[in-house]
Amino acid sequence: MTTQLNMRYVNYVRQTREPDMAQIISAIQQKGGSGKSTMLSSIAAYLARDGAKVLIIDTDPQGSCVEWQAQLETENLDVLPHLDEDRFFDVVKALSPKYDCILVDTAGYDSRMATYAIQASDLILVPCRGSKKDVMGAARTWKHATTLTEKYAKQPTIRVALWNVNTTTAVFKHARDALKAAKMPLLGQAIPTLTGFDAMSWNGGLPDGKATSAVKSFVAELQIANLLDFYKPKSQVA
Repeated sequence: MTTQLNMRYVNYVRQTREPDMAQIISAIQQKGGSGKSTMLSSIAAYLARDGAKVLIIDTDPQGSCVEWQAQLETENLDVLPHLDEDRFFDVVKALSPKYDCILVDTAGYDSRMATYAIQASDLILVPCRGSKKDVMGAARTWKHATTLTEKYAKQPTIRVALWNVNTTTAVFKHARDALKAAKMPLLGQAIPTLTGFDAMSWNGGLPDGKATSAVKSFVAELQIANLLDFYKPKSQVA
């Protein structure tokens, strides 16, 4: 149940948000190992390279984003480990005016922290690999986030992304068809399995080689769909 404190924060963000406040983007997935941290790190590094002031709030106890950023200090990009559920909204509210974008990495969707991230977010990304369990996890996550925010005056945008998939296999086709059949809001750009993403944990920053091009295409789709506030004229940011 959304507490009174939480609803006050949601109303603050969604009804009185100023153009200079950060856009909040979260990666949520019920199933582990779906690539949440890699997705957020890739987007964060790309936005920072384009001049955005970016913060990743790493609420996953594994600290994957913290470890990634420690390998290579990236200009315009900060990573904050944060495991205190009770102070999550206060931290986001305090830091929002200092950044263009705040990305929240979560451990899953069945925790208070993930629930708070959903409530705070303007954009929710649900990564999905090709297995049946991943597709089922994406469906549950989408439904959970939609139900949790359906009464908000301004609902967050939710998009499912096929991430780290072998795009040449029948498994990929089955996963894509299942997501479409369920009428989930699926992004058209599928991110293939590439070694550059595996190397990110060692190298920091953006992935190498073809993975860089894949991230560029992914961010471009979000930009074309008008889902990234950093690329909008200030007059369009509400």
